[in-house]
Amino acid sequence: MPSESDTGSISSTSSRQLCDLDEYSLEHVFLFLSVADLDRCVLVCKKFQHIIQRFVFPKKCLRALVGGSPCGAALSLYAFTRRKRVKLDENWRYGRYEERSYFNHNVMYISQLAIDRDWLYITHRGRLQAHRRTKDRQMVATGSQWVMGVARDSDITSLVQMGDRFLMGRMNGQIVLYDPATTRSYSQTVTNDIIKAVDFNTDVYAVTTKNDSTYILNRSSLELEPLSMHSDGLLTESFVFPEAYETIKLNSNQLVGGKFHCSKKQALQLIDLFSCTMIQLNSPSMAVYDVLWMDEHCILSGNFDTTMRLIDTRTGGDEACWTDPYNASVYCLSYNGTYAVHCGMKYHHRANLYDIRVPNRCVQMYFPSKKHNHYSPVYSIAADCSQMFLVTDHNLRILNFDADWAATKDYAAM
Repeated sequence: MPSESDTGSISSTSSRQLCDLDEYSLEHVFLFLSVADLDRCVLVCKKFQHIIQRFVFPKKCLRALVGGSPCGAALSLYAFTRRKRVKLDENWRYGRYEERSYFNHNVMYISQLAIDRDWLYITHRGRLQAHRRTKDRQMVATGSQWVMGVARDSDITSLVQMGDRFLMGRMNGQIVLYDPATTRSYSQTVTNDIIKAVDFNTDVYAVTTKNDSTYILNRSSLELEPLSMHSDGLLTESFVFPEAYETIKLNSNQLVGGKFHCSKKQALQLIDLFSCTMIQLNSPSMAVYDVLWMDEHCILSGNFDTTMRLIDTRTGGDEACWTDPYNASVYCLSYNGTYAVHCGMKYHHRANLYDIRVPNRCVQMYFPSKKHNHYSPVYSIAADCSQMFLVTDHNLRILNFDADWAATKDYAAM
C-alpha cells in the first residue's frame, strides 16, 4: 500500500496543469503547434502570449523553409510579421495559394525573367519590359512602365540583373548592357553564334554560345563610367575557352558551366578565372540545364536525369541529391539564400519545392489549377517569401501564397 507521503506526491503531480510548466518547457511544446493552434493558445493567458510572441514565432521563423529567408523578405513588397511569415511557410508546405496567368500568347516563345522588390522584368522577343508589382490581387500591372528595345530586334535569349543594371544576350551574338536609371544601353557583338547564357559581376562578364566557345570579358578600366551608346570597346576580351555550355554562373573567382550534352556524364565543369584552367567536377550527369552558386564553394545543378544535385567544389563531388517523383528533368532553379530551392520542371507547368536540409525528399509540388491542352516546361523561375513566378512557353504564371482562404493542393504525399 502506498504511504500517505506517496499519495500526496501523486495527487500534487496529477493536479499540475500546462500553464504550471516553466517557460523553456512551454516554448518546446509550442514549437510543435501550427499557427492556428498558437493563435488559440495566445488567448489562454498572458504567460502563453508572452512566450509565443517573444520566443516561439521568432524561432519558428528562423527555421522556416521559405518564409524565414531574409533574401525572400527583401524581395517582397510587404513587411510581414514573424507570425505571418510562419503562416506563409505553412501555405508553401501545404500547397495553399491562388494562381493567376499573364501575358498570354498563342505563338510559343520563351521569355526571360527577373524580379526585385518593386518590379517584374520580363522579355518578349527583342524587348525587355518592366512591370510594377502591386499590392492588390492582380499582383502585377499588365502595362509596362518602360521598355528597352523593339520587337524587330534579335530575340533575347538570356537575362541577368545585378543591382540596377542588366546584361542580356541575343540570338545574333550580341550582348546588351542596360541601365534603367540613365536609360542608356550599350551593345557589343561577341560572336556570330547564338548566345545561350550570360553572367556578370563587378568587372567580369561571361558569355557562352550554342556551338562555339565561352568568352570572358573585362571592364575594369571603365567600370565607373556611365553607359554610353558611343563607348566603343567597353568590354575587352580576356580569354576564350573552347567549350560551349547550356548555362553558366560566376562567383568571385570561378565560373561554373553545364553542358547541354556529354556522353561521358561529365557535363558540369569549373573554370578558374585566375589560372584560366578547367576543373572537371565529379557529378555524374549527361546534361545540365541550370546551375547556381549557393555560396563560394557549393553549387546547385538542375539536370536532365531528373535530379537536382548539391556539389562542393572543394571535394569536386556530389554532397546531396534530390530526384523528381515523376521522373521529369529540372529546367531551372531558384535559391532563397537559406534552405529552400524552387525547381521548374519539364512537364505540366510544374514547380517543385525542396529543402536542402532534407536530401532526396520533395517538400511540395505545384501543378496548374486549370487544365491545359499543352504541357509546357517551366523555363524560368523566381520567388520571394510569398509569391512564385513561372515562365512557360505561352504565359507567365504567378502563385500567391499570401492566400489563407485558398484551397489546399497538397501533392507531397503522392
